[in-house]
Amino acid sequence: MTAARAAALPPSEVLAGDERLGELLRAQDEDFLTLLGWDWERRVITWPRQHPVIGLPDCPVPGCPLAITVLTRPMCGGCMERWRGSSLPLEEFLLVPKAISRGVGQGPCAVGGCGRPRDSVASGLCEAHRSQRGTTDLSALTWEEFLAHPRVNGYASLGPCKVAACYLDRVGRQAPYCKAHLHRLYRARTAPGFDEALWRRTDKAICTNREVSLRGLPDRLVAELLYGLWARTQEGMKARPECLRPLYDRLRAHQVQELQEVSDPAGAGHSSEQVTMIRAWQRALRLLNMTPEAERIKDVWDMAVFGYTGHISFAPVLQEPLREAMKIWVYDDLPRRRNKNAVQHARAIIAAVGMLSESLRLQREDRGAEPAAWGRGDIVAFTNRMGYFTSTGQISPARRLAFTRFVRRVLLRFRTLGLTAKGQLLEGMPAEFAVGPEDMPDEPEDTEAGRDLPDEVMRALCAHLDGLEAMSSIEVRVATELLIDTGRRPDEIHTLPFNCLVQDPDGSDVLIYDNHKGYRLGRRLPIGAETAAVIRRQQQRVRERFPTTAPARLRLLPRPKSNPEGTKPLVDTCGKHRAWVKSLPDLLVPVVVAEGDTRVTQLVPFDKNRISPMPTGTATPSGTPMLVCPSTCSRS
Repeated sequence: MTAARAAALPPSEVLAGDERLGELLRAQDEDFLTLLGWDWERRVITWPRQHPVIGLPDCPVPGCPLAITVLTRPMCGGCMERWRGSSLPLEEFLLVPKAISRGVGQGPCAVGGCGRPRDSVASGLCEAHRSQRGTTDLSALTWEEFLAHPRVNGYASLGPCKVAACYLDRVGRQAPYCKAHLHRLYRARTAPGFDEALWRRTDKAICTNREVSLRGLPDRLVAELLYGLWARTQEGMKARPECLRPLYDRLRAHQVQELQEVSDPAGAGHSSEQVTMIRAWQRALRLLNMTPEAERIKDVWDMAVFGYTGHISFAPVLQEPLREAMKIWVYDDLPRRRNKNAVQHARAIIAAVGMLSESLRLQREDRGAEPAAWGRGDIVAFTNRMGYFTSTGQISPARRLAFTRFVRRVLLRFRTLGLTAKGQLLEGMPAEFAVGPEDMPDEPEDTEAGRDLPDEVMRALCAHLDGLEAMSSIEVRVATELLIDTGRRPDEIHTLPFNCLVQDPDGSDVLIYDNHKGYRLGRRLPIGAETAAVIRRQQQRVRERFPTTAPARLRLLPRPKSNPEGTKPLVDTCGKHRAWVKSLPDLLVPVVVAEGDTRVTQLVPFDKNRISPMPTGTATPSGTPMLVCPSTCSRS
């Protein structure tokens, strides 16, 4: 074991007597702690220079020891201010050395063997040696002569600053603080009722270049913060020292013992970026050591345990046997779902069974508590109740049909899962407690001749794609072009691999995509030359953006953020698409109207709510969409 790795491990006294702390420490990634230069004795995070997510490169200005913390800028914040105040072009400014830098930390005294910190960057000497050089007969000596003089000897260190968060050394014998905290103390003492002991425990650490202090925080909270930072980094989310320093300082000032105590981060004064980070850390800590087997017995499921997002609540199902049976049904059904809508599908079915549960509660004297007492009359009451809700406009005919189908399928599955057998949750549930074909409502009529967009609307959308790119990104524009040109579903386009374009023996281009909904992988769709050109240009952009990632791992449409290697696909773009459509001028379509005895063609605005990034054609028996618009959006 290397010295750096050994320092990243906690001392034995930290582990004593706290089982949760032990779990957190065992979950720590030692390589990540080593990357941060973590030492459990010092408790200071040092941001690395080179890392695809949290790396902070050096400022390119000669003589500047600071880091670039805002990666969209060409240099550190201080040099950016100096450049803006100068009249030099950027290229010339980057050649001018920086004379003095601040915020570079506490450096050692220049005298050999001296364990005290220098008083300032300019002097290079500790307070005692600076006084010796300025007030004695040694003041006439040059710098080199002073350092080599036999009367100039090193002094022992005075020990660390007594402020809990501080990792700097004391500068004098009288006050037990570093120079910066000594100045802070002088200002803080003027406040009425000043408590120096409390000030020591809660005051902020001194801000230095790449370092962030976790000193003065409880062991468990430190372990939680380290684990949360690692989890966010694994997700490709950046973390800036400027965000973490005030966050840790506020936790220290409020004497927080563990992260779950921060129930309202915004109310505690944290910024929006910090609130997002705290919520993500809390979520990662909740998921630590959680398993689907343990989650399935709860009334509210965190779907991240099952590989999804969001939560599922079984509260709408009122009867305990029915609620527990629904948990078994959802647990059994989840692996059968092959797209991202599994959570929404489960919620819809729970809502449908919840309406059945509510009907049982209202119709039966026992409030539906005994499954063996359920019968045909309860099904009739449920279907009548659904009809009433439809007639009063509380649910649509389509929702009524869908919910009735859901209930029919669930009740049938209860039996095949063996839940109605002796000793099971629904023991004795009668066979007549089932939704039969005769109970199904009629299919609602489709009042529209078709959902294809008129040619005039398609041409207008294609003419305004530059606006979509300006409002979002080039990836969203390319995704929209491919949606229009191919008629495929959004998730099939968003998840296209980098090498999704091949050619048949005759030289024609073919798009390789996965039909996730039908679980038909590696589907082949012939496409036109213009659509293929769009894909090839996008491939070139992706290779330029991620030159070191293997093509087999890349996505054709990588998400623009939190994606350091280009392996994460574009997420749902419906929101950006909707905002773009709403921003467009009126989309006029010709409509023939009667004016007296004559028929006149007028241009009327098209309803923008009917425009969505979904397939515009209908599927043929072979599964290939019938496009209603040729490839008019592809750029040459």
